[in-house]
Amino acid sequence: MTGSGPSSSRSRPCDAAPLASDVRRRQKARMTAHVLPAWLPLSIAVWLVQMVAYHGFALWFEYLDRTGALTDYKMRPVDRWTYFQVLPRVLFNQVFILLPAMALVQWLGLAYAGPARIGLAMFVIGLVGMMIGHDIVQYVSHAWILHKPTLMRALGHSVHHTTTASRAVSACYMSVADFVLEIACPYLLPLLAVTAIGSAGADLRFHFFAVTAGAFGGLYEHSGYDFSVKLARSDNRLLRFVAGLVSSKAHSEHHGRGNVSFSDGFGSSNICDTIFKTRWDLVAQRERRRGRPADGQIA
Repeated sequence: MTGSGPSSSRSRPCDAAPLASDVRRRQKARMTAHVLPAWLPLSIAVWLVQMVAYHGFALWFEYLDRTGALTDYKMRPVDRWTYFQVLPRVLFNQVFILLPAMALVQWLGLAYAGPARIGLAMFVIGLVGMMIGHDIVQYVSHAWILHKPTLMRALGHSVHHTTTASRAVSACYMSVADFVLEIACPYLLPLLAVTAIGSAGADLRFHFFAVTAGAFGGLYEHSGYDFSVKLARSDNRLLRFVAGLVSSKAHSEHHGRGNVSFSDGFGSSNICDTIFKTRWDLVAQRERRRGRPADGQIA
């Protein structure tokens, strides 16, 4: 009896450590479960919010096109493709490519997993990481793969370029390979990275904000609207700075000229196009210095 008492008491801290860890994991799972039904995985809930945001904003831009409510901000004529001609391919990509990819990374425990609440610092770090990561991944896939002459048609990026970035819903009008490289990877790979450093986690606020902001940005850049035009003419330096942030001109230039602004524009960190001097305004300056007209300009 005397020998067994101390031995058993010494073993308790070791036994308690994994038990406490398991309790903490269960508590985190319950925190998320209190918000979402048990049958609804977080990745699916995030996808549903993304679909509501994407198609809600798309319909709003379509309403603007049909009513001319904000015609002063419509910089490009409405695309020849109609809303309902574009929609089936968009839905196919979102349902059969994006949804399974999001569910897969959660099933693997790589994303949509972790703390149910993250602090403000990690929230901001995560968003900045997502923005920079999106810029890098999209630049690599867009500039170095999809716009490579031998791969442009093979991977179907030419399908997306049949649009003129003047009908919002066309943001996801692309081939399957193009959608994987331009939409799924630039969203999910940075998400995996920020999750690995302790951001994102299973925080509904973070995920809902990220996909809603991303949906609006993509649709706005393909809408043909530019809400910066009046701000850009202001004498106020701050307003002109804001105009630069909300301009959609970069992606318009990409669709018009093809070889500029692969990942810069509204909501982007603009790092890669700046470093590699493929930003639309830098290409124009570079071409003028060489004494040749910039692409898309008449000599």
